[in-house]
Amino acid sequence: MKLTSNGQHRAGTLSVPDDGFEALRASFLERLKGERQQLRNLGAALAQGKTSRVPVLDELRSRAHRLSGTAAIFELGGLAALARALELAVDGMAGTDRAVVPRGENSDRVMCAALEALILLIDSFGESLPESHLHGPMAAPRRARRILNG
Repeated sequence: MKLTSNGQHRAGTLSVPDDGFEALRASFLERLKGERQQLRNLGAALAQGKTSRVPVLDELRSRAHRLSGTAAIFELGGLAALARALELAVDGMAGTDRAVVPRGENSDRVMCAALEALILLIDSFGESLPESHLHGPMAAPRRARRILNG
């Protein structure tokens, strides 16, 4: 209802300002392509073992943390959950000397599986997916879920 100049209410259309949320969400989804490549690069750096693992793991944890929060804001529950799983997997290695954890340890496998699942989900954003696939608690593709669950 709008007020006229004499204070009377008159019927009118309520216009909701376009806050650009969908434009921001689309921009985030586009930015995921670069994020996917960064995650792949970090995974490759860990696999090669040519550099100290600590800075790579710290960067991986930081990226996963930011990705989890941003995905939650944009209501991408599956992406947020997988990014959080990766963050927790890297955090789970904090109790050990992350610089010397040998490949093949359980914590390393969990972290690698979480990273692979996250990359697979980001890859799937380029495919035609129903909206429910992106938002549900188990929004990861079947293969990614199988990797995480063993």
